[in-house]
Amino acid sequence: RPAAPEEITSALEFLIKNEYITGQTIVVDGGYSLV
Repeated sequence: RPAAPEEITSALEFLIKNEYITGQTIVVDGGYSLV
């Protein structure tokens, strides 16, 4: 299923607030890459 805007917003908020995550690529594909 496509992600809801609220889900993307909460993920971005986590990344912005976390000082220890740098240079990461976050894949937003609904879990498709796990298959």
